[in-house]
Amino acid sequence: MTDAARQPPRELAVDALRTLALLPVVAVNWVGYAALPDAGPLAAATPSASWLAQGALIAVAALLAAKGVTLLTFLFGYSQGLSRRARGADALAVRRRRMQSLLLLGLLHGLLIYSGDILTLYAACGLVMLGWSRLRLRQLRRRCIVLLAAATTLVVLVAPLMVLGAEGEPAATRMSLATPTDMLSWLGLNAWGFFTNVAALLLLGFLLPLGLMTAGLMAARLRLFSHPRWRPALQRYARRWLWPGLLLNAVWAVALWHGLHRAQPGWADAFYALGMQVAVPLLLGLVPAAVLAAQRGSVVMARLAATGRHTLSLYIGSSLVSLLLLSGAGLALPLGTAALTALSALYWGLWVALAPRWRGRLPLEAWLSR
Repeated sequence: MTDAARQPPRELAVDALRTLALLPVVAVNWVGYAALPDAGPLAAATPSASWLAQGALIAVAALLAAKGVTLLTFLFGYSQGLSRRARGADALAVRRRRMQSLLLLGLLHGLLIYSGDILTLYAACGLVMLGWSRLRLRQLRRRCIVLLAAATTLVVLVAPLMVLGAEGEPAATRMSLATPTDMLSWLGLNAWGFFTNVAALLLLGFLLPLGLMTAGLMAARLRLFSHPRWRPALQRYARRWLWPGLLLNAVWAVALWHGLHRAQPGWADAFYALGMQVAVPLLLGLVPAAVLAAQRGSVVMARLAATGRHTLSLYIGSSLVSLLLLSGAGLALPLGTAALTALSALYWGLWVALAPRWRGRLPLEAWLSR
């Protein structure tokens, strides 16, 4: 069998959704860069007296924050399901090798470039799930329900402790990756932030991504994004969840903004801990609408899908740009919240504009797909 025949089938909707999910990831990473490594992912709006900056922060929180990571997590599981279906008996060995490569890349990325790395968590979840694609659908459904319920219960229990634990803590004592310093000191601060971030995710944030990936694996098994039988259900979800999801996320965004604006780190951390759960209702409205547009042959979705083949490079590239422009080891540009929001959208837009011109895989994607 040729290498081309062994490649997982590409679904336009999956690639396009992956591109859409990267916009929130890049925007949140850049807007909240100054809060890392001690706080984040978002930071208080700067300049604080600017209504434009405050409005940009609320918009980022309502429309983008936690949405990209949540969607990417689901799509990660969906892609694992596609890989199994395409490769058959070889799927397990191929996925194990790719998860090991992704783990190595995540460790290097987190230690040397960006402490808020998400690749390490995805690789760890992927390694745990290696054999799950062999389970029956009802077994996957049971695991998904248990994981999501346990994750939600845990965050509801931990959130009040975050508020109490940070009570009285002055925000000024928190360190920032954007503070000008030498490269060695910056690397030490970034590495410490990465280790604490990974530890927190593995202890408190591991169940929810695992549950969402399981849901994605089930969706791939059911061919949710490609089989015509699911179109009526997708239409119902798009109509039913879009506006309630927007309202819920708007309320959540204002509460999060209040904690950041009033320098109440415990309040902000507690609300952000609920971000992925809050993002799900909105995604239940947006994702089906996007999938249906892809099935109708949307030109926009086709262009987004072209970028979706290079999202690993887009993600790592955004971290390199933030290292150069925003970090204390780089230029440490004192950009405000509105400017960072616009700059992140411009960076993402350039990828969308240029990606259709490229043929084949970029180096990072080619290395990971070996």
